[in-house]
Amino acid sequence: MKKKVLVAAVAAAMAPAAFAQSSVTVGGTINIMWDSVKATGNTGGDIANGAGASTNNGLKSADRIRDGAGSNIRFTVIEDLGGGNSAFVQVESAVIQNSDQRADMFGNGGFPAATATNGNNLAVWGNRNTGIGIRSKAAGRFLIGVWDVHYHEHYNVDPGWIIGNSAWSTLNLQQNMGSGFATNGGSGALNPAFGGRYGNVIRWDSPVWGGFSMSVAYARPSDGAPPNVPTELRDGKKNRAWNFAPRYENGGLTVQYSYLSDKNAVTQGTMSFAGTNLGAGGFGTAATTVSAAWKITSNRLGARYKFANGLGIGAIWDQGKVSNTTAGAAAQAAAGAIAIKRTVWSFPITYETGNHALMATWARAADWRGSMGGVNVGAIAAPAINGAAAGASGTFGSQTGAKQLSLGYMYKLSQRTNVHVGYSKTTNEALVRYDMFANSSGNTAIGADPRSVSFGLRHTF
Repeated sequence: MKKKVLVAAVAAAMAPAAFAQSSVTVGGTINIMWDSVKATGNTGGDIANGAGASTNNGLKSADRIRDGAGSNIRFTVIEDLGGGNSAFVQVESAVIQNSDQRADMFGNGGFPAATATNGNNLAVWGNRNTGIGIRSKAAGRFLIGVWDVHYHEHYNVDPGWIIGNSAWSTLNLQQNMGSGFATNGGSGALNPAFGGRYGNVIRWDSPVWGGFSMSVAYARPSDGAPPNVPTELRDGKKNRAWNFAPRYENGGLTVQYSYLSDKNAVTQGTMSFAGTNLGAGGFGTAATTVSAAWKITSNRLGARYKFANGLGIGAIWDQGKVSNTTAGAAAQAAAGAIAIKRTVWSFPITYETGNHALMATWARAADWRGSMGGVNVGAIAAPAINGAAAGASGTFGSQTGAKQLSLGYMYKLSQRTNVHVGYSKTTNEALVRYDMFANSSGNTAIGADPRSVSFGLRHTF
């Protein structure tokens, strides 16, 4: 529930004329939870004392106090332009930001270096949906700024987690490939995020025409200078993304589609898996460094029907693909060529009655399909992991799937406050490491199965 900010002293100290013409509101959500997480059953078991360059140790049980799902504070300014039109500004910032803010006993600040560049964890204003735009009854909404692209479009098909814990969301399988690949030892091209909160977004949301509406977004997620090297495939280009999301809503029926194309997304690097290099002959051969222009593509189609008795049943089909175009000598380019995709089916169910709300989700990510280094993934044997022989864990065409089960219960103490409890588990096959969405376990072990048990309290204002 938003409340108008009517503070005469502030208005007088700032711009009285602007406040006379505009309305300013403040709103947001605080959602804090306790949870216990672990990730065990990793491929090859644990290495004693975590020794060795190819460690693949599981995560022992630990409890945490966390931001449950997007705690934020939001300021909105609206100015009536007449004729059914208005200008608006929104500044939304993350708060709580989980447990690494406090300085330690020696005075060292929070946020480890590895996570300090995470947009949701930076102590800055406007790190969530923030922008400026125009609203029109006839033409819809136009905005420019930092905004959600693609990944959030199916919240209306999978809504149960929003008032609970983000770890329950079907996005845990839909948002990436579950890959253990890396580029230059970092987060890799084969485990991209399919959409996210992008910078430099231009977005148009249409009016509603008889239940039908759409959104179109264009983004340059990276505003850095493009490469200017003749041999670099991305020379003269920039990372750019397009999103098209039509939807239809009528009574209890919701149908939603979203398409994302994100080009030139990842820099060049050495393709590796759990410390094992990918060469022309597959895993275990010499390292291959290629200049690559990456393309990330995602298609999502979902439908949900909410019955009058409070039962909502949904289904989401998702297909994500990552591919590259490589340069260099023919043999090197062929060794570095990658084009893989995976499909996910999700079935979220909700039920609301009185002050009670329940949710349950079952989802399944299929094995990868496609090729790496010119070899079909069904013919590429798993590398040696934790002392196991190469091929002992099957092939990438048979051991890259996963399953998810989430259960949640919410009780409304009021229209704005609830308590929630829940359980979520992701079961990974031997060669992937899918984790829970947002409130992930932090699992880095191939094949380990993240699990969360949580209790939280949420308030909107």
